Amino acid sequence: MTDALRDRGEDALLDEIRRLVPPGRGVLVGPGDDTAVLAPARVPLLLTTDALVEGVHFRRGWLTPRALGRRAFAVNASDIAAMGGRPRAALLAIAAPPALPVADLRGMVRGVRAAADAVGAALVGGNLAAARELSLTVALLGDAPVPPVGRGGGRAGDQLFVTGDLGGAALGLRLLARPRSMRGARGAVRRWQQPTARLCAGQELARRRIAAAMIDLSDGLLIDASRLCRASGVGAVLRADRLPLAPALRALAPRAARALALAGGEDYELLFAVRPAHLGALERARAALGCRITHVGALVARRGVRVVDRSGRAVVLPHHLGHQHFAALR
Repeated sequence: MTDALRDRGEDALLDEIRRLVPPGRGVLVGPGDDTAVLAPARVPLLLTTDALVEGVHFRRGWLTPRALGRRAFAVNASDIAAMGGRPRAALLAIAAPPALPVADLRGMVRGVRAAADAVGAALVGGNLAAARELSLTVALLGDAPVPPVGRGGGRAGDQLFVTGDLGGAALGLRLLARPRSMRGARGAVRRWQQPTARLCAGQELARRRIAAAMIDLSDGLLIDASRLCRASGVGAVLRADRLPLAPALRALAPRAARALALAGGEDYELLFAVRPAHLGALERARAALGCRITHVGALVARRGVRVVDRSGRAVVLPHHLGHQHFAALR
């Protein structure tokens, strides 16, 4: 017989969670009190939160409970990476159906804790509630040892770069929703299941004062580039022929691959702007970033984001420009 949440009761479940989460570095009071208490910081603090909701962001069979927990932490850590910071402490709120197996709850908590431990952060508390659908909400505290890098520091003439590759996670999500056999399918699915927050790259770009503006690519290159441009009061030109396509996209027609790289979303890479005077510093920093970077375009004075081929001609953009919650309600 399955041991479900409804068989335990809230206090017993919280006791079990507390046993899974020992105190972390810099934590004066961890899970079990009204709030967590952290040692004071002497640098700017970063706060972010994000939720993974069943039926909106994932389906239960798409990844293990532990992988779901790791993913919930990673998508928040990506926001910290985009500011050049490092994660310090996380809160985890789980809303779950009463029939959810206790083993699944353990797996999610262990996944968040493992992801936090891997980057020197601590899981310090949270909340547990009953709900019709499963959801995990992480609130993440980070710090920025240098002035944080925001979206609004770009200027016309800055060059645009992205970390890693694009489109693989979006393809993986499509394959999970509609499975089919194709070359690279397993790698694409894994890319969606196990996103990587580019913390090392973000910290180096901030510490060395290389990135003038930066944003993480959660909703798609086109829509996130437009957000950086809007915050900076500029526009952008992106080169379609320079997009760093994920390996699995090579099995697709070029136009389909380009659409996923531009608008697929969930890559959790970093898009950053570099002043021309700092390009030499970027070249010297490449080895320290811990990932590949690709020059994909530039910021320009004319508002809007345009995509061109190598001859400068506009390319046809995908009908779907990126993920936006509530877009269907407009």
